[in-house]
Amino acid sequence: MASVFDGMGALLTGALGAPVTVAPPGEAPRQIRALFRDADSAVLTEAGVEVLNAVPTLQAARDRVAGLCPGGRVILADGRAFVALAPMDGGNPDPGGMVTIQLEEA
Repeated sequence: MASVFDGMGALLTGALGAPVTVAPPGEAPRQIRALFRDADSAVLTEAGVEVLNAVPTLQAARDRVAGLCPGGRVILADGRAFVALAPMDGGNPDPGGMVTIQLEEA
């Protein structure tokens, strides 16, 4: 069933995201638009609660980061590199829905 929120992930990352390079294990690097949040930044959860982010995260459309976890590489425009640890999945089955991935500085 279609929802008014379908495709919202692509709209958000297109408007608010920045270019990052992602390289899932065994795949060639590719550039996508995503939202990067450094550790100790405030993040709004799906429940509408603001929490302090303890680890760096990358938020992008699920289909753009498929296969990134675990062990994929994320390289920001400023050259900082990270390793993808695990998705913090809200359970949204929409392939274009947003997913947040925990990162570790490489």
